[in-house]
Amino acid sequence: MYKYLFGIVLLGIVVIVHEFGHFIFARIFGVRVEVFSIGFGKPLFKKKSGDTEYRISMIPLGGYVKMLGESTSEENEVEEKDLPFAFSSKKWWQKVIIVSAGPVFNLIFAFIVFIVVSFFMFEAASPVVDFAYPDGAAYAAGISDGDRILKINGEEIAVWDDIPELLFSLSESGKCEEVAVEVEKAFTKEVETYVVHPKTGSYTDLFGDRRTRCELGIVGSPREPRIVLRKNFPGLENGDLVLSVDGEKILRYYELVERIKKPFKNMTVVRGEKEISVDFPEETETNDTESKSEKPEIAYGGLMIDSVKNGSYSEKIGIKKGDIITGVNGTELTSGYLFSSLMGKLKEGDSVKMSVIRDGNPQDVEFNVSFDEKEDEMTGIRAKRMEWGAKFYDPNIEEFRSRRKNLMTFPVRYAFKEMVEVVVSTFKGLAYMISGKISTKGLGGPIMIFDISKRAADAGLRYFLAIMAMISVNLGLVNLFPIPVLDGGYVVIYTIEGVIRRKIPAKIKEKALYVGLFLLLALMVFAIFNDFTRYIPMFLNRN
Repeated sequence: MYKYLFGIVLLGIVVIVHEFGHFIFARIFGVRVEVFSIGFGKPLFKKKSGDTEYRISMIPLGGYVKMLGESTSEENEVEEKDLPFAFSSKKWWQKVIIVSAGPVFNLIFAFIVFIVVSFFMFEAASPVVDFAYPDGAAYAAGISDGDRILKINGEEIAVWDDIPELLFSLSESGKCEEVAVEVEKAFTKEVETYVVHPKTGSYTDLFGDRRTRCELGIVGSPREPRIVLRKNFPGLENGDLVLSVDGEKILRYYELVERIKKPFKNMTVVRGEKEISVDFPEETETNDTESKSEKPEIAYGGLMIDSVKNGSYSEKIGIKKGDIITGVNGTELTSGYLFSSLMGKLKEGDSVKMSVIRDGNPQDVEFNVSFDEKEDEMTGIRAKRMEWGAKFYDPNIEEFRSRRKNLMTFPVRYAFKEMVEVVVSTFKGLAYMISGKISTKGLGGPIMIFDISKRAADAGLRYFLAIMAMISVNLGLVNLFPIPVLDGGYVVIYTIEGVIRRKIPAKIKEKALYVGLFLLLALMVFAIFNDFTRYIPMFLNRN
């Protein structure tokens, strides 16, 4: 039940901001505000101060401000002595400002919250290449694992996020032109510049559209030094997690690869749940001082299955917890990204041979790909896909961190970018729902908001604030839609009255408001119905 508290807090704050916008401009223009309520229905708490009664009401799904002479039915009932304080007596442009202030305050509030969110992001992952794909553009140019990217085309790269942002600008031009990449080499610390010709790749966005992008073929997420052996090596076993070599701490796989190029006498590894110290024979030397000792031939073994979802595709083909996936159809796996890429390219009916290490022993899992038509629980988009259902173990390796560049302007730049993305996504999502490109089942109501709020709160304050800002933007935009009963509908009505220089007849306004109210209630019922059809099966499956 505690998840609902996060939703109530989030909605409460967003609604207070919205209603305060109406309230403050009503007061500025001399309108008497009779009620300021957070929530609907029976008041749980109320206190009168001046002319206004402040309430917290039973149903925490919105709020309202009641102004003197606001409704059509009250316009002719205001006593003459109170007319100067009545909403109905104000000029049309003052009415427009009062009713639009709520949504505008939501947008301003969201911008401020996004600025606050940016304060959590002054530091980010450093631009250190953990892995360069052998068939990628960066590797072909000479960039290696562990290299730190300093500049691209002369522009400073302070954090990893700077790389996709710069590549996105290349993608927008329509051509992935060559770039000059300046790097600090991992182990020599020498600075080198490479000419890299990015490859053109593609991805599917939130709405199912295919997008092109320029790719360097590099991964920044750190990989743990867990190994599989290409051939047996005395003292080591498949799945060993290397902690140190001759007392030198090893945190990343590429550090291990570089370290074992030199002679070593001892490794500390985690095998199963035990930490083991493994000693190796002293190296013997020939007359020409060249070592006769062999080096272990290792491959990346970090793709260990941590959990398998009941009824998922991975369970059906026999994948088990603890399996280490080392290859797909002969391609050696070097990262989770490569695994996702290979699996994403499979077509229905394809034959797959998946190489795994199980209980220290290599074996193959063979299957033919079959797809089920699935509907995304959150967006309602239906697509044929494979529900893999197995999660890899998260090593939780601490990233290298760096300070962002231009910290003085970053908060505003970040907030503006996020606002634009949310606004564009909102209108695009609505357009796709109207056109039928995506399912209207993606529309959610209060239960969905509560669930998202709880998940965001679990992830941390930064994510909770970001969700709050996004919902505030959505509330502001939706309320500006020109639908009678919404703020945007009133803006249209009062603007028309200003243009024609007379009030629209009360009967016409009432009919328009009834239509708007019917549409709004129908939309709310539909959203709540979606909530029930989405969350009841999820709840039953968990229990």
